[in-house]
Amino acid sequence: MNYNKLSADPTALILGIIAFVIMVLGFCCGLVVFVSLILGIVGLVLSIKSLKEYEANPTVYSHQSRQNVYVGKIICLVTTILSAMYFIVIIVAVVVYQVGFSDIIENRLDQIKNQEVNDSIYMDEEIEKNYSNDSIYIDSTFVDSVKTEN
Repeated sequence: MNYNKLSADPTALILGIIAFVIMVLGFCCGLVVFVSLILGIVGLVLSIKSLKEYEANPTVYSHQSRQNVYVGKIICLVTTILSAMYFIVIIVAVVVYQVGFSDIIENRLDQIKNQEVNDSIYMDEEIEKNYSNDSIYIDSTFVDSVKTEN
């Protein structure tokens, strides 16, 4: 008897393995996990479609092909769940970090702005104090030229 392969026999298994490898690498590389999530979903959809084909007409397809697709489905399912969980953790961490980081930056900018205002007030007071006296302001170049003439 000649049995056929299911349509996603090698594809679901290959996508599941690639998605799993990318997911494992994504734990250290961050948003690469998004690629793993997409590959896992695609492999899962293909394997479910192929298993429905097998259920509709099991005599046409080989049992080994069904097992390959089923293993691919399991790998894609596990990879999709883990990738989705990790992706959510990354998004939450980015949002929390971004909010915390923006608060830090905002506080620092307020400190700088207040310091500039305080410095400008201090400088204005110093300038007023210097010019309010009846003393004569001597330019340093004038003093140097007077020293060289003597």
